Amino acid sequence: MSERLQVAETLRRIKEEKIFFNALKTDETSAFINMLVLTVLRHLTGLEEILCRYLKSKIKNKDIILKYLLLCGAAEILYLNTPDYAAVNEYVRLAKKTSGQYAGGMLNAVLRRIAAEKPKSDKVFPTTFKKILEKDYTLSEIQKMEVAALSEPPLDLSVKENPALWAEKLGGILLESGTVRLQNLKTKITDLEGYAKGAWWVQDAASALPVKLLGDVKGLKTLDLCAAPGGKTAELLSASALVTAVDLNPERMERLRQNIKRLGLEKNLKTFVSDGLDFLQNTTERFDIIVLDAPCSATGTFRRHPEVMHFKTLADVQAQAKIQESLLNAAATHLNKNGRLLYATCSLAKDEGERQIEKFLSQNPSFQLCLFSKTFSTLEKNIFDNQVLRTLPYNMPDLGGMDGFFAACLQQK
Repeated sequence: MSERLQVAETLRRIKEEKIFFNALKTDETSAFINMLVLTVLRHLTGLEEILCRYLKSKIKNKDIILKYLLLCGAAEILYLNTPDYAAVNEYVRLAKKTSGQYAGGMLNAVLRRIAAEKPKSDKVFPTTFKKILEKDYTLSEIQKMEVAALSEPPLDLSVKENPALWAEKLGGILLESGTVRLQNLKTKITDLEGYAKGAWWVQDAASALPVKLLGDVKGLKTLDLCAAPGGKTAELLSASALVTAVDLNPERMERLRQNIKRLGLEKNLKTFVSDGLDFLQNTTERFDIIVLDAPCSATGTFRRHPEVMHFKTLADVQAQAKIQESLLNAAATHLNKNGRLLYATCSLAKDEGERQIEKFLSQNPSFQLCLFSKTFSTLEKNIFDNQVLRTLPYNMPDLGGMDGFFAACLQQK
């Protein structure tokens, strides 16, 4: 199967079956396939609007692959450097091969017009995704998020030791928080210097902030709930905490174990494959720190996972908020005296962040927000408003942005 046909089939499965691209990728997935899939997903809402202008009738379900061939062809013509004639010819050939002569003629007509007219669309977020954001953000803020959604994010690395040295070795930027940022990466992650030796792990700058903000955790008994794939577990272990990591998914937990082993940090780690709520309800253990990186809608990750824009709805946010509330209340009963509960989500929805914490505090008056142990002067001041952490995709725009993320630290009065 040609790479372009693979991309069209991959997009069909992502959109029709709501499967994340990461679940479909293999070690054989080429850089071209990766780039084209992500380009189409980032521009999908606008591309679909453009195709509606040129298609005289709706494509039948039996020929639905043609829709995805058209989306790929339009993306190559409008957003990649493929010569127009090459893109048109190749997608016409694939249409004839999959659906016959008539389909080839239709694609030829549509793609030639797109190549000639170079149409544009200002639509980025689907209506269902936009409704999530409209509940909490201004039009101006949403527009800045849309700009962020169309750009390829940098690769962020958390480093065990000497991040300045690794920033120099890898040709990256050292952020004040200690994250090493690589932009326009063309090399496979596993081929980068330091990967095999376990010098660093991949973790978005926003996701890496909450544990850093806890300050010194050396020797503290720590529970990491919903721990996989293990970024925060690695941070805690790297800072010499004693960590119990819990996650429901056996495959993800095995990946966590392998990552921690690669990093050489397994000495102070215990792992359990369990639902977080079940674990809490069936243990009497108490902890100095509990990290609850709660299951969420993941709406803040749309730069890295543009599928999120096309999957998530307000109903998803509401469903996750109920789970988060249960986990928060259960976790709060397992803290040692002066223990801290770090709650975090990679969601933009305040029902999963600010309002979730407000509700918890109103129902648990013995708890209060505690100040993070440190902040970073180069981050926008509003990131730390109201004693909580709230990052947005357009923060640090000159350095490539960051994921949308929320975190709050809770402690008994």
